[in-house]
Amino acid sequence: MRRLGGLALAAAVVASATPARADDALTLAFVGDVMFGRYVPGGLAPIAAEHHDPFAAVAEVVGAADLAFANLETPVLATPDPVSRWGTRMRFVATPARLATLAAAGFDVVSLANNHHYDQRGRGVAETPGHVAAAGLTAIGAVRRRAPVRVETLARGGWRLGVVAVTTVRNGDPRPGPQLPHVEQHRLVKQVAPLVRRARADHDVVLVVVHWGREYADAPSAAQVAIAHRLIDAGADALIGSHPHEVQAIERYRGGVIAYSLGNFLFDNARPVQRDGGVLALTFARRGAAPCLAAARFTPTVITPGPVFHPELALDARGDAGRARLVALSTDRATTWTADGGALVTDGGCR
Repeated sequence: MRRLGGLALAAAVVASATPARADDALTLAFVGDVMFGRYVPGGLAPIAAEHHDPFAAVAEVVGAADLAFANLETPVLATPDPVSRWGTRMRFVATPARLATLAAAGFDVVSLANNHHYDQRGRGVAETPGHVAAAGLTAIGAVRRRAPVRVETLARGGWRLGVVAVTTVRNGDPRPGPQLPHVEQHRLVKQVAPLVRRARADHDVVLVVVHWGREYADAPSAAQVAIAHRLIDAGADALIGSHPHEVQAIERYRGGVIAYSLGNFLFDNARPVQRDGGVLALTFARRGAAPCLAAARFTPTVITPGPVFHPELALDARGDAGRARLVALSTDRATTWTADGGALVTDGGCR
């Protein structure tokens, strides 16, 4: 993988060291939720990633992308409390050593815009961005005092990416101080579409990364579908969703891609459906002045429990149920996926 070496990100332009070529391409990889442990009644029950690399079996696929994105569904603390102060089961936490395995596997960018970012209250909000940066990862959707819903710019090899990362869900009432980019679902179009249009003017690729929907739902709601279509209409190339903990349809809509939910990627859950995830790779190419989607590929994964919970590629029979489910759900959204080995591919649309 062509690593970013501490990818810089800001509202301002990030300079790229490599000039664009007329024939160059950019591959972006996306996975769903990543968490490294939670509190149970007896105390912290971690996924001991510092002792067993949870991403070793999938690093080759993740590392093949120019930029790889994950939803970091946990705050990060240097010294987590042995017993939760804030309740159990739905309070997550990671350590810097566990977080570092994401970067070692080839991930570059993590979204903090999700409902679990407040799980460790002010301490977690304060510590997490520093640990993310120290691991060599770039955070999107971090808390901010002013205008938390914003376009963030990434640059890679002559490509400029504009990213809007938001969550429609948060645990508890708003906290004082810096705020996550939180938007009520019914206001997503009103608040995010103008940012997408603005980003479209001076970025090669525009992404919306959104934590939304209903947990354990097989399909997005009609309202989510309408919102996603309008954000693609506004100029987004892809919308990448998370929160339901299940893979939902991946739809080709006009020139864009909508992954309503990519499910779980690393989680302490190996039950059927919730254990099935995958790596969605989108390759963009330049055709004249306008970049376009050249290819879309979904490589299925499955979470297995030993020696720690970890994702493995499911290119064999273990991926049959997940592949069949994604094909069926996507057919409902008028999108056809075809088999390519154990992966699935669909038309990119470049002509």
